Amino acid sequence: VFATSAVFFSFAIGLFLAITLDKPGMRFLRTYRSLLVIPYAIPGFLMLLVWAGLLNDDFGVINKLLPGGLDRPWLFDPFWAKVSVIMVTTWLTVPYFMLVSLGALQSIPSELTEAARVDGASKLQVFRRVTLPLLMIVVAPLLIASFAFNFNNFNNIYLLTAGGPAAEDQSVAGATDILISYT
Repeated sequence: VFATSAVFFSFAIGLFLAITLDKPGMRFLRTYRSLLVIPYAIPGFLMLLVWAGLLNDDFGVINKLLPGGLDRPWLFDPFWAKVSVIMVTTWLTVPYFMLVSLGALQSIPSELTEAARVDGASKLQVFRRVTLPLLMIVVAPLLIASFAFNFNNFNNIYLLTAGGPAAEDQSVAGATDILISYT
């Protein structure tokens, strides 16, 4: 569930950002791209430790920013710990998929999408029938590799939750343990 969710959300958000930033006349385009690449430029283990502090129950900034005292036990409740691990992993990997998707989008010949529009296709049909299949040729191997990487992503689990908290079924494995962190 962890590997699938992390790859799905990272790719979906990265593709959305790539489509948004694939506008030639957009103002401040370089600034937006630079800001969105920051999570990818900073070492992952360092960002995981920062996120562990941000999600802390006692002094974490995330709970302080939630309206109306909606404190969440991000790292100490089994459900919220799973959500936080997927959320942080997604945050760390969205820039990668944004860069890959942006490059793949820019390599698609504009004649193909233009021909589909001339034939009467809507923007959604052009994306679904022309852009996405051509994009998946480039991105599919990277999605598989990213899934394999996240399947054994020890750093994200161990540095954020250390595999905990204890699972509700009282098993030996923690609620956020994956095979490698359990081992």
